[in-house]
Amino acid sequence: MTRPTSPTAYRTLDPAGIRAFLAAQPALAARLGGRPDEWRVREVSDGNLNNVFLIHGPAGGVCFKQSLPHVRVDPDWKMPLDRTAFEAAYLRAVRPHVGALTTELLHFDPDLFALVIECLDAHVVLRQGLMQGGDWPEAAAAIGRFVARATFRTSPLALKFEDASTLLAPFARNHTLTRITVDLVLTDPYHAHPRNHWLSPELDTTVAAFRADPNVRRRVGQMQARFLTCQQALLHGDLHTGSVMVAAHDTRVIDGEFALPGPIGFDCGLFVGNLLMHLFATPTPQGRTRALRDIGQFWTHFRQDFTTQWTDAVARDQAGDAYAAPLFRDDPASLHQVQARFLDEVETDTIAFAALEIIRRITGYAHIADFDVITDRAARAARQQAALHLARDLLAEPARIPTIAALLALAADRAG
Repeated sequence: MTRPTSPTAYRTLDPAGIRAFLAAQPALAARLGGRPDEWRVREVSDGNLNNVFLIHGPAGGVCFKQSLPHVRVDPDWKMPLDRTAFEAAYLRAVRPHVGALTTELLHFDPDLFALVIECLDAHVVLRQGLMQGGDWPEAAAAIGRFVARATFRTSPLALKFEDASTLLAPFARNHTLTRITVDLVLTDPYHAHPRNHWLSPELDTTVAAFRADPNVRRRVGQMQARFLTCQQALLHGDLHTGSVMVAAHDTRVIDGEFALPGPIGFDCGLFVGNLLMHLFATPTPQGRTRALRDIGQFWTHFRQDFTTQWTDAVARDQAGDAYAAPLFRDDPASLHQVQARFLDEVETDTIAFAALEIIRRITGYAHIADFDVITDRAARAARQQAALHLARDLLAEPARIPTIAALLALAADRAG
């Protein structure tokens, strides 16, 4: 992991500083073209953690992202600066395997914690596009392939254990953002905490009920342990519909700063959970049909692509130390069985983490905007309550909803 060589060199760059910074990098200046005073600098900061700007010149554009020493929306919440270093490292680790399913890393400055990537201003954020009624029928399948390739290729299924350990070890130091996940996603929503809030008092009884349910508490504890102890692969760590940019026939995953070693089902579950919330929030039958389709497409393509990569690696004698190729090269039936068992376990994790994501996004610190399209307060509360009831059932009764297919059937019934 790149560390700053001079901590005192850090300063938050304003538009003039960004122009000077880019002008000092010949490759970036050439990509923009023209003179720095001709470059248009526009702030598009949207998340909680960083400043983000789009810069355009006569020849092209770039995206500039810089860590702040505090949460962007809460200056009293101090933060270390290294999150863009983890994002840069994540791009270096996964782009060779996922290609144009993510962004190209153009430059990283370890003193300023400034990241420059290709500009995607022809794209829209998937969450915002879905809220406006848009449809990108290829996007969910592309994200399924992204997760399959990024996780398989960074796991001991594809790597010798020495290489996997070397790859994953630096990301295990992503303590600050992992602590945010442990607290905000996996812990805080299940007890009284000042960061928790929900918009409708109608949800008070629902929240109290799942907090008091011993089956929910046991399952949440199990998933906390799963998240912290099962280091299957390198995860994106924050894969939701706000971390995906889409155009007509192009899908990109962005914002890999939460990257960490963990269970593959965590990335899958966050994405599925966000699609489930869109399912409950969207006001039209067509939108609900598309949300169900997207969940199914994501899971189908994830599972197919992961299996194909694994099978090909064994056939080429290029598999890693987990389920080593000599055991299965001449026994495809056994290979198929272990693949199915492994991915069934990922599926179980996916469903549980999807439930945790729903509960967190409705009752915890960082809400999502999907439900904002419902302007009637009582109607919005009813849709959020239905989503929370689904999440509670997924956690309390996992044996009743063991597969994505069963989840889709139940979600379709509950969402109407």
